[in-house]
Amino acid sequence: MVVSLVLTAGCKGPRLLSREDEIKLGREAGDDFEREQGLDTDPRTVELVRDIGKKIAQAAVPPEYPYDFRVLRGKDVNAVAFPGGRIYAWRGLVELFDYDPHMIAWVLGHEASHVSQRHATRRLEKSLGFEALVALAFRKSGAQQVAALVANLVMQDYGRDQEYEADRWGCKYAYDAGYDPSAAVAVLRKFQELQKREPSKVELLFATHPGNNDRINAVERYLKEQGWSGQYWKP
Repeated sequence: MVVSLVLTAGCKGPRLLSREDEIKLGREAGDDFEREQGLDTDPRTVELVRDIGKKIAQAAVPPEYPYDFRVLRGKDVNAVAFPGGRIYAWRGLVELFDYDPHMIAWVLGHEASHVSQRHATRRLEKSLGFEALVALAFRKSGAQQVAALVANLVMQDYGRDQEYEADRWGCKYAYDAGYDPSAAVAVLRKFQELQKREPSKVELLFATHPGNNDRINAVERYLKEQGWSGQYWKP
C-alpha cells in the first residue's frame, strides 16, 4: 500500500493523507472489518439502508467521497464510519428503530459527517504520526496490520465537540435528503431509554459519548435555530 505523504489543505487543518489515500485505506480496513463481522443478507434491511444512504450521500458536504453504506449482521445497536466513505450499520440498529427511514437517515447522516469532516482520518493521522505514515509508504507495515489499526481507531469514541458537530450535520444531511431532521430527538431518546434497560447493547457507540440529555438539548437548539420541526419534535 502506497501512502502519499503530501501536506494538503483539509477540513480544519492540513492533511497528511490525501483523499485518495483516505479512500483506499478505508476500503481495505472496511473489507477486513466486514469479513470479521459478517454482512447482513436480509433484502429489506440492506435495500433500506442502501436507498437512504444514497440520498444522504448526495446531501453530504463536501461531496468528495464515494459513500458506501452497508449492513452488518448481528443485534448490536451500532454504526461506524471508516475514512473515505465506507459506512456500516448493524441490523440491530435498524430493528431498534422498527425500520423508520427518518431515524435511520439521521444516524447515517451523523456517520457520514464523520467522513466529510474527516474526524476518523484526523484521528488516524494523529495516532499514527508522520513517521508511521512514512513506514506505510515504504511498505514497512503489512496491510492486515494497518486494517486492524484503522478498524480499532474508528471504533473508539469521538470527542464531545466532534459528536455535537456530527449531530448537527446529521440533521442537515437528513433534511437536505428529504427526511425529517427532528428524528434526531427521537433517536437520542431511544438511546437514552435503551441505556437504562440494556446498556451492553449500546456501550460501544453511546456509553461514553456526551450525555444524551446534553445531546438532545443541543439538537433541539439547533433545530430551533434552523426553523425545523416535524413529527418527532416541535418547539
